Amino acid sequence: MPDRRNFLRATAVAGGSVAAGIAAGAATAPAARAAGDPAADRLALLSWHAALANRRYQPAVVAVIGSSSTEGVGSVYGRGFVSMLAENLRSAYPVAGAPGGANFVAAWGRPPRWPVHATGGRPAPPEDGWALKGYDLDGGTLTYAFTGTSVRVWHAPGATLTVTIDGRPMPAAGSGQLDAGNHTVTVSGRGRVTGFVTFDGDESRGIQVWNGGHGGRTTGSFASRIDAWAPSLATIRPHLVILQLGVNDWRTRVPAATVKRNLKMIVEAARAHAGTDPSFVIYGSPRVGPARDRGFSRVAQAWAEVAAEDSAVSYFDLSARQPAPAADNRLGLYCDDLIHMTDKGAAHTADALTGFLSPG
Repeated sequence: MPDRRNFLRATAVAGGSVAAGIAAGAATAPAARAAGDPAADRLALLSWHAALANRRYQPAVVAVIGSSSTEGVGSVYGRGFVSMLAENLRSAYPVAGAPGGANFVAAWGRPPRWPVHATGGRPAPPEDGWALKGYDLDGGTLTYAFTGTSVRVWHAPGATLTVTIDGRPMPAAGSGQLDAGNHTVTVSGRGRVTGFVTFDGDESRGIQVWNGGHGGRTTGSFASRIDAWAPSLATIRPHLVILQLGVNDWRTRVPAATVKRNLKMIVEAARAHAGTDPSFVIYGSPRVGPARDRGFSRVAQAWAEVAAEDSAVSYFDLSARQPAPAADNRLGLYCDDLIHMTDKGAAHTADALTGFLSPG
């Protein structure tokens, strides 16, 4: 099947090495879209829409890379915008027998009621794994109760682990098929565990949504550690990659030009590793936090420019759907810190994003 980008670009743009771990020439970037061309925005999502149409026969896969809003900080676990997006997509585009699992749950996380119970260890430095976070076991255990039909444990090389599912030994590489329902996986030993991969009938069909969020991360966090997270994409195989990054850069006064450069590097890294010719969405937040607004418009412009300069990238502008919380939070979409979304705000964002991603 021809690469869809052949239909979108007038001339090929040569790819190259963008970071350690990406082979020179491994990917090529689509040309910039025509200014003001609404058809180009739909074509930018064509890989995603085609995968969604094929969801009855193969999984349509979304990977979300981001900071605290992606992780779900501000909401209790399971009510962040990524979880709500998964629920919305699966409700709007159901597949019989494939309700969909959590897909990826990091070994630890900040939102209340995080479902992984840990003892005998500590959170790892933010340097390994799909979400750039892990848990360093030191003779302790990680226990995760889930609903699903299979589970795997992702861990760093060199870990010495014992894994059980419902009390029975299993290899970390996977449980094999389980009866649909409630299960408990326990990991004990020593080494770094980055997370749990679970499915609920969606191993080979349906809709998968992989959460790669880690609070406090910036575009630089992911751009500088491509070797840590990008190889996971070969297993995830996303048809859509959503990037929710840039607000922490702005809050720490990273120049907008650096944000743009980092986002482009992340897009190219994902494109090189995914193996699926994915669509991309740049998630643009309204200005959050206290009243300071210096430089935010330049970061928002950088988000828009990344999309404008690559015909496989779309710009989801949340600020067009809600005011900056520091200016107006009467609807309670944001927590008291005016940074993180409440359950209501996360659901509002997921609803808006679901409409944005719809092929209709």
